Amino acid sequence: MKPKHIAIFTHMAAGHVYTFLDVCSELKRRGHRVTFPANKLFAVKINAAGIEAIKIQMPEIRLPRYLLQYETGDDSSYWQRLGCIGCPSSIINTLSIVRELEEFYETNPPDGILYDWFSFAGPIFAKLLRCPAIQIGTHFAHHNSMARLDGAYVTPQPILDFAPIIDNFMSAMGVEGSGQIWHAEPINIFLIPREFQHDVDSYDDRFKFVGVTFNSRQNKALRKNRTNDGKPLLLISEASTSEDDRFMRLCVEAFGNSRYQVVFLGGVNNTEVSSVVLPNNFEFHREVSNRDILPLADVAVCQAGMGTTLECLYHGVPVVAVPPIPFNSEVAFRISELGLGVHVSERGMTPLALKSAVDTASMDQAIRGRVRRMRDTLRSNRGAELASDIIEQFFS
Repeated sequence: MKPKHIAIFTHMAAGHVYTFLDVCSELKRRGHRVTFPANKLFAVKINAAGIEAIKIQMPEIRLPRYLLQYETGDDSSYWQRLGCIGCPSSIINTLSIVRELEEFYETNPPDGILYDWFSFAGPIFAKLLRCPAIQIGTHFAHHNSMARLDGAYVTPQPILDFAPIIDNFMSAMGVEGSGQIWHAEPINIFLIPREFQHDVDSYDDRFKFVGVTFNSRQNKALRKNRTNDGKPLLLISEASTSEDDRFMRLCVEAFGNSRYQVVFLGGVNNTEVSSVVLPNNFEFHREVSNRDILPLADVAVCQAGMGTTLECLYHGVPVVAVPPIPFNSEVAFRISELGLGVHVSERGMTPLALKSAVDTASMDQAIRGRVRRMRDTLRSNRGAELASDIIEQFFS
């Protein structure tokens, strides 16, 4: 196949950028040029992975802190914040990206575009440059709904109110059509295993579930000569969105001086955890990835991000999911639905309830058996290679 230039558009968040990297690396290995617009932080990490980052200046939208806060577990507050702040901010970001990159991509026209859901610059550039596009999802696929909560498909009113605004914006940018929030391309690739997608048989051939695409970031030095004194190793992985020490304090109360050796990986945005006094069976890291610890872990507590959840299952580690937001609740519900761990609501959670959930996930042989089977399924996936095969075929 003649080498192509492929442009990537995704959110500047770890769970999105990192999930794309293995696909980008595989496309580059096959001889294609891959350009990946990114802010300063992620441009460094993309370049380190051998991919051509195009550094962009994302607008800094400063809002009063009280507008960004919501009560944990209060879904109505979350959706209102997303519909009234997050969605309009996506329009501002999209305008900035398009204006900043328009000259570059007119001079360096791509042969195809890969874009993440809600990355509206992707379809805009596809229309502007008259090139084909594939939508790539790092979360579940949905049929005209925003989320699946406790098994029910929902789109809260703030999102329904915002949908026509997005349609009008996209129309002004040259992309016609209604329901742009739920737009699907002729080919849509999802970087999750088919076995983890809910209602998977309801999706037609436009939707391809290729499995996990983990890149090789790893700190092998941390794994050398690690001993746990015979204690089971509990990994606690804090969400990157955590900004205070409440979750860590609860975990310390639940597992301090317990039967577990605990490795707590702090969220990158959490600056308050340094004030927490750790028991002797705890260790804290910030610059360590989940995959440094998971090969040694017996059980994991996480906040149910899709990437972290699939990493745990890939390594055969049962999951205790404590979701802070509705999108994570969707993943936690699926974990429970498939019997791969335990879903614990963060609202009203107590240390005793969390410890009980970890004991169950750690010792229940039925859960561990299902996790082993999912591990084998995930490891048989050809995620990055299969995604690249589909991309090459569509862009040829």
